[in-house]
Amino acid sequence: MSKGVSTKVTYKPYSQAERWLLPTSLDELVPQDHCVRTVSTTIDELHIEGLFEKYAKGGGASRYNPVMLVKTLVYGYMTGVFSSRKLGKALRENIYFMWLAGNQKPDFRTINAFRGKELKETVEELFVGVVKLLNQKGYVQLQNYFLDGTKIESAANKYTFVWRKAVEKNEARLDKNLRELLTEIDEENTAENTEYGDKDLEEYQEHEPITSEEIKDFAEALRKKLEKIEDEKGAAKKEFQEKNL
Repeated sequence: MSKGVSTKVTYKPYSQAERWLLPTSLDELVPQDHCVRTVSTTIDELHIEGLFEKYAKGGGASRYNPVMLVKTLVYGYMTGVFSSRKLGKALRENIYFMWLAGNQKPDFRTINAFRGKELKETVEELFVGVVKLLNQKGYVQLQNYFLDGTKIESAANKYTFVWRKAVEKNEARLDKNLRELLTEIDEENTAENTEYGDKDLEEYQEHEPITSEEIKDFAEALRKKLEKIEDEKGAAKKEFQEKNL
């Protein structure tokens, strides 16, 4: 070993309470060329506010902007976040969804109600149209999701040429496959609603709090268990070395 070379293990500083010198905005955390920005801009350019006016009733509390909810659904469908509860979770935890929604957090009940029967056709047409545009511009690779109506693994790149050729020659087939995905999304959401009823995902349900003392006791017991495992591994290694001397 070279002289002066330290063998001490060092770690990068880690602090969850570290303060940033300047407050940041979600906009600064989303790359300018990210797909989510294109989804947002495209839907803004459609000026779809008027499509929802006939379903809105005046009075009462203010409601979530339907354009924001459409963006959430379209981006969710594109990125594999299908169910209302998982969309609600993404709006709480995922930077791109948070940015897209202006950091508003509609819950699964609001999302369920919004994509109900009255607006279902409108949302589906927006999804199909936006996905087709983004495919043309290279933001999404549809062969990763569809092949004759069946979801396939994204690693199946051997289908890329076949799928691209089919898309170019047969627009109707693309529409068919996208709408089959929408049917699967409806089925998944219905199954989830049946399973959970009026409850949210487990992590957002009301729970009896875990006390700091319980966490401390659990951590101590787990630490001792890990130490025991390491001692046993060390003893086994020593015994093996002694036998093979």
